[in-house]
Amino acid sequence: MKHPRHHPSQPPNKPKNKKPPAITLAHRRAMALFQRNPVLAQKLCQMRLKIAPIVNVTTGLPPSPFPTTLLSLFLLTEPELDAMAAYYSQTIPNPSPTSLTFAYPQTMDWNRELLRNEPGMLPEEKLSDVERLKVKMRMFARFIGMRGAETPRWEYERGVEILARRIERRVRWEEELEMRRKVFMGPRAWQA
Repeated sequence: MKHPRHHPSQPPNKPKNKKPPAITLAHRRAMALFQRNPVLAQKLCQMRLKIAPIVNVTTGLPPSPFPTTLLSLFLLTEPELDAMAAYYSQTIPNPSPTSLTFAYPQTMDWNRELLRNEPGMLPEEKLSDVERLKVKMRMFARFIGMRGAETPRWEYERGVEILARRIERRVRWEEELEMRRKVFMGPRAWQA
């Protein structure tokens, strides 16, 4: 039986909900990256940005591991960052900086208390390895003049948290020392 609206001189109606053709893997590979994933394409363009090197004030040369692109900046290791900080006279074994430390437009402040990582420190009293690397990378980025390298809120909050833990530990240590002194010296030592 024929459909009541169908006339023999007209072709039958085709369904309107036709799915678009599926994109095959070959088609996806042939598409440009910006068509497939525009966000990834934009991020890759950012990572390819060139970085102008900062030269040493005494030698006039950049260090050999200086990152040439933004991607290579994010791939630096902590020892490489430490070596470049030393190359630019930003780390000093003693707390007093030299005249070369301030010969650059910005300082790295590598001797900051927050970056301390001594063997006897408890894990909750220092930055984790990843946190310390992030902080050093941000400080280096600010040193070479990159925009957006301001100190983030989490870094301030983590610094306050670490300082509070160090103070708590120091107060407990002093209280224990005072208790030992009272026990060993006796109550008469306080009266004298």
